Amino acid sequence: MTTIRKLSVPTETEVRHRTGVEIFNNAKTDIRNRPGFPPVCIGIGEDENEYNGVHYPLRFGTYGNISLIRGQEKTRKSFFKSLLLAGAIGGKANNYCERIRGYGLEDRYVIDIDSEQGDYDRWLNASRIPKMCGSLPDNYINYGLREYNVEEKRSFLEYLFMESAIKDKIGLVMIDGYVDFVKDFNSQEQSFEFTLDLMKYSTISKSHITGILHLNPGSDKGRGHLGTVLQQKCETIVTLIDHGSYSTATCTRARGKKFDDINFKINNDWLPEETESVDPGLGM
Repeated sequence: MTTIRKLSVPTETEVRHRTGVEIFNNAKTDIRNRPGFPPVCIGIGEDENEYNGVHYPLRFGTYGNISLIRGQEKTRKSFFKSLLLAGAIGGKANNYCERIRGYGLEDRYVIDIDSEQGDYDRWLNASRIPKMCGSLPDNYINYGLREYNVEEKRSFLEYLFMESAIKDKIGLVMIDGYVDFVKDFNSQEQSFEFTLDLMKYSTISKSHITGILHLNPGSDKGRGHLGTVLQQKCETIVTLIDHGSYSTATCTRARGKKFDDINFKINNDWLPEETESVDPGLGM
């Protein structure tokens, strides 16, 4: 008679113990060995000061970190997204804002995730990238998640960063918008859980994750508890302000030296471009 052995399922206490032991053994900081500075994924301008003969880029975002772009409605957030992504990819896009540069993205994917717009408007936004770069970049991928619920959106992120065929080749991810990945943006638990996921994914994939969040109406604070938590954890926060015919992107918080404001308008080809002297006849 064959004896069937029952598989031993670890208890919750045993799982917590194993996790604690693993973290205890692997998370200790070696003070004697200085780690390298996190490599820059997107820089905006250069430091005016010289270090060992080099003017280093002022970082918008580094690999292994997360950032936040925030603004009231109609502050041209989607246009700034295009300006940032196209500039990071390069090519002719640097003609639209010479200061925005990508570093180390040549062989890594730039993922553009839109959770709000329908097919046409999402295509319209995505089509700015090849127009600005001069051709459709091989490493640019746009995803539309409007019709999926929160659990499905979160499953997509989990698969993208942890299991997909490109998980080890992701360089930059843009999420428009962060608020659609939680059921309740005023829930502290959900906000912390989602933010910790972003931190985990960026660390494991060694990519940079940035995203867009509306400001509370009439306030300079990000939407709900989600905005509060993100503001605490992001290395860079950029705030967009509408001035009528143009918008300003201001680095309001940074781990390091802040980059100068970017004034940008929408040109006659409906593409965003940096402007110094704003012509009220252009823009929207």
